[in-house]
Order: sequence, then structure tokens, then C-alpha cells
Amino acid sequence: MLAARLVVALVGIPLLLGVTFLGGWWLNLLAELITLVGLMEFYHLAKRMQLKPMVPAGLLGGLFLIPVAYLSKGMPAWFLAVVTLGLLFLFLLMFPRLGVADLAVTFLGIWYVGGLVAYLPLIRLLPGGAGALTMVFLLTWATDSGAYFCGLLFGRRHPWPRLSPGKTWAGAIGGLFGSILIALAIGPLLLPGLSYWLLGGLAILVAVTAQAGDLIESGLKRQAGVKDSGWLLPGHGGILDRFDSLLLVAPVVYYYLVFFLS
Repeated sequence: MLAARLVVALVGIPLLLGVTFLGGWWLNLLAELITLVGLMEFYHLAKRMQLKPMVPAGLLGGLFLIPVAYLSKGMPAWFLAVVTLGLLFLFLLMFPRLGVADLAVTFLGIWYVGGLVAYLPLIRLLPGGAGALTMVFLLTWATDSGAYFCGLLFGRRHPWPRLSPGKTWAGAIGGLFGSILIALAIGPLLLPGLSYWLLGGLAILVAVTAQAGDLIESGLKRQAGVKDSGWLLPGHGGILDRFDSLLLVAPVVYYYLVFFLS
């Protein structure tokens, strides 16, 4: 299992960092691929929960959101209105075959996957965006790695046994320290506009949101009765299993940087 995780990391990390450097439509294309697979996994989980998401409409909304946000250089409020009205009209046309819960899970998928992934290209558009997006990846990986190894070595207490039995307090603390260490060591190089205090605050926010994202996806899988969201990445499961932390981290970092660097 660990060997498979390392192989995926050796391939995936240079790919992500390379696309981050290139930016532009290369990054948008990668975001679209992540969204496409992630949405299919999310709607598969929803079906396992006995829901009936409108998959074509959800895929269209999620995939269309990314270029719209990129071209708008921000998350467009009008798109929320268009998606909401479009889904409500579909609900009307398909009534009573489509339930309110089916409508809601379709909408949630668009924003949980497509909406949050869209913040990755938006971070790249910020001043110093290549360094900022690199920091997003490094802090998220540091949190995940710190939590994994500290939990493996020192984990005894399990605060969320019903939600995610493998998570421990030691892992949570290890993830926090991993994020802070990387932020203070590399942050001044990649985000020179932030002081050490602001870098430390960013690291804490990333550690909290990254681990919350992981727990949220664990809850979804628990309700769906599956171990992994998919099978695409050996040793990691599916796209959502690998990017669940990043989904919450991306918008938090984006607005943190917009506030403190503007």
C-alpha cells in the first residue's frame, strides 16, 4: 500500500507542480479532468445512498463553472443563479420522477467538486500566483503526510471513531506541525508578501481545513457504505480520496491571500 502511494506521488507531484508553473489553460484542463472524475465519483456515492442525481446536468454545470470563473477572474455570482434556476426548471419538468433530495445532491456536487476545484486556477491568477498555488499543494501535502505518519507512529486516541476510525489526535497535531514547518521554511520564498505571522496563520488554516475536508469525504463514504470513492489512483483510491483535503483548502487560501495581499 505504501509503495503504491509513493509511486503515485512520484508521478503526480511533478505533474501538478509542472502544470502550476505553466498555468493558463493547461491548469484549467487539469482542473477540468479532476472535476470530471471527481463529479462522477461523487454522484456514484450519491447513488449508493439511494439518491438519483441528474448526472449530465451536474457534469455540465461543474465543468462549465471552471472556465467561467477563470475568464471572470473570480467566482461569478450570476452563474449561481443560472445553475439554480436551471436545476429548478429540470425539477419542474421531471416531476414527480425527481425528488428534492436528488435536486439538492446534484447542486451540491456542482459546487463541492467543480466550484471548489475552480479556485485552483483562480489562485494562479493572483499576483505571484505560481508561488501561491505551489504553497497550497505543499501545505496540503505536509498536513496529510504529517497526519499520516504521526498517526501511524503515535496515534492512540480516536476522536471520530464513527466518522473515520483511523484518525487520531496525534495525527491531527502532526498535520498541524507539518503545515507550520513548511510554511515557515518555504513560505518566505514563495509568498514574500506575507510576514511570518501571516504565514503561520495560513498554515493553521490549511491544516484545519485540509483535515476537515478529509473527514467530510470520510463521512460521505460512510453513508455510501464504501471504502474508497474510486479506484483510479493505486494506494489512494479515487480522485476525491486524493483531493478531498485540497477542495476545502483552495477557497480558504484564495480569500486569505486576496484579503492580506490586496
